[in-house]
Amino acid sequence: MERETGREVGEGSSMSSREQRNLREQERRMRMKHLYNILSSLVSPTHRLPVPQLIEQATSYMIQLKEKVNYLREKKMTLLEEMGKHSEGSSSSLLPKLSIYSRDSTIQMNLIMDLNMKRVTLHQLIRVFEEEGAQVMNANIQKLNDRMVIYTIIAQAIIARIGIDPSSIEERVRNIIF
Repeated sequence: MERETGREVGEGSSMSSREQRNLREQERRMRMKHLYNILSSLVSPTHRLPVPQLIEQATSYMIQLKEKVNYLREKKMTLLEEMGKHSEGSSSSLLPKLSIYSRDSTIQMNLIMDLNMKRVTLHQLIRVFEEEGAQVMNANIQKLNDRMVIYTIIAQAIIARIGIDPSSIEERVRNIIF
């Protein structure tokens, strides 16, 4: 058999353990760099941050998201409890239930209606928000028990300095409902 740089041709191109470790380390570093680039694009897409600041900002962002999820779960539970209480009694006398919450330049509307009541489309409700100077970020309809409908709209003021007037939105939504 011929020799090629100290190795037999039949052995193939096996590397020394040191070369293998170096190659694995290089691949690990390339993978970490790729993951940091992905994280950077998610957390701060406008400018690049050093890795420690990036990790700190990502951690605080995840904590905020976790708090928001917990808040929304609690809100869902209270709404479901209210619906349970309403379904025990005569639901037509207690519904519709409209609640509007405002925080900074964000506003959230929850509307619970009986299906036998006046038909309201999600489009009508979204139009009220847009005409009042809000950009709808999320709109959702959920039917429960084939008797009730829950409308949820989350919107943000187009111009944060001006904000949104929750009372005018509530008044216009009530005019649509009744």
